[in-house]
Amino acid sequence: MNVVDPAQLRQCDGKVGCEPMFHQPGGTKGLSKQLQEASGRSCKVVDFLMRQDVPELKRTTFNKKCPAGKSKIALVVHPGEDYHFYRQDSDGWWSHKDGANQVKRFDAEGKPIWNPKTAARDYRPKGSFLNYKDFCGFYCAPRRKTIRLAKGGSRTGSRRRHSIRRVQHK
Repeated sequence: MNVVDPAQLRQCDGKVGCEPMFHQPGGTKGLSKQLQEASGRSCKVVDFLMRQDVPELKRTTFNKKCPAGKSKIALVVHPGEDYHFYRQDSDGWWSHKDGANQVKRFDAEGKPIWNPKTAARDYRPKGSFLNYKDFCGFYCAPRRKTIRLAKGGSRTGSRRRHSIRRVQHK
């Protein structure tokens, strides 16, 4: 969802072995702990948590164009383990980004992504345990929207304003 928290970007400055924390679906309402439950990493739960963060999120189809100011995204899940997003770029092809790694425009087999629903999403042959076998759907998501993230996963914690920003693809 392109949520960038400047404090999160600085949390590992100079710390050896530090892995930065990233915004998780449901973080605006302090609900992201649901992802840690056995059923948390499912299409149903991640969809629900995304909608808590961004109520304007609308389901769509592969062929339908999103309205101006919105980007088409897709959600996939490795049940019980992980979730992952893809975003359609202005040229019609798709890209994705896992954690702090660079943006990629290819699938698990190294092929360009025309449709994330039909793309290779099984990374086990590459030495990973991840297989994003469940395709959850396509969505139209606002490109620029200010949201308030709950600090530390607590709804009562202090909040900061952050905006959803577009990632520059190289």
